[in-house]
Amino acid sequence: MIPINILLIIFLLFMVVVFVFTFFNVYHLLRFGEARKRTIVITVIYLTCVTTLLSVSSYMIMQADWSATIQILPTTHLPK
Repeated sequence: MIPINILLIIFLLFMVVVFVFTFFNVYHLLRFGEARKRTIVITVIYLTCVTTLLSVSSYMIMQADWSATIQILPTTHLPK
């Protein structure tokens, strides 16, 4: 039996990667993009999408039963 909270740890590691790439992307969009309204709009749309995905996933994660376990191999009952 494997505890299901292992999936939560994997998800948190994935979220760290998302945050690193988000800050990297926003920095480069604002620093090296042309100073136009289009750059700001694209940045706001990107941040809105990332925030929405994080909010929805957080809401769904809060509803999960993290005390459950996953059974990978079926248990076999040997005859007596």
